[in-house]
Amino acid sequence: MNILAVDCCLKFTGLALMLNDSVVDFDSQDLGRLQSRELPLMTERILARNNITFADIDYIALTNGPGYFTGIRVGAAYASGLAYACGVKIIPVSPLEVLAYDYNSSHEKVLVLVYAGHGFVYASCKDLLPEGEYSHPQIISWLNENPDSRIISDDPEKINLNLDVNINISRVKPDVKSLCRIARENINLAVSPLELKILYYRAPQGVN
Repeated sequence: MNILAVDCCLKFTGLALMLNDSVVDFDSQDLGRLQSRELPLMTERILARNNITFADIDYIALTNGPGYFTGIRVGAAYASGLAYACGVKIIPVSPLEVLAYDYNSSHEKVLVLVYAGHGFVYASCKDLLPEGEYSHPQIISWLNENPDSRIISDDPEKINLNLDVNINISRVKPDVKSLCRIARENINLAVSPLELKILYYRAPQGVN
C-alpha cells in the first residue's frame, strides 16, 4: 500500500510518503502564501528521493478541513487534480484528528482546538464533543463540565487571544506522518476526486 499524504489545512504545509505500509519520508514547511507554487515541487522532490513515480501511488491522503480557508482550497485542488490524473482515490482526514493522533490510545479527555477567528474555534473531543465550530462561551462551558481534560492546539497563543482567556494549552505540531497512518487505517473512506468534500464548519446563527 503506497500513500502520498497532503496536509495544507493549518500553518505548516506537509507531505509524507508511505511505501508498503511504512512511512519512509516526509517534509513540513511554513510556506505562507507560497503553498500553491511550492506544493508540486515538494511532491516531485519526495518522490524522486525515494525513486518512485506518480504511477506507484495507490491513494492520496488529504486533510480536508476544517482549518485555514486558503490552505484547505490549495490542498484540495492539488490532491483532486493529482488523484484524477493518476486514477486513484482520496482518503479525507480531519486535521483535528491528525493533531490528536498521538493521544488516541490514552484514556485522557483530549480537547483539540484550532483557531477559527472572531471568537470561534474548531474543536473536537473524541466521543464527547462532535467536531465543529464553537464559540467562546460554548468552549468555556464544556471545559467547566470537563475540568480534567487535556487541551491541545497547533497555536495556543492564538487560541487564548481569540477566546480572550488564559487556559493551559499544550502545543502540538501537525505531524503529516500521522496523516499517512490514519489514512491507512481508513481505506474504506476513500472517495473519488469528484466526491471529495471539504469542511467549512459554521456555528449556527445566534450562537454566542
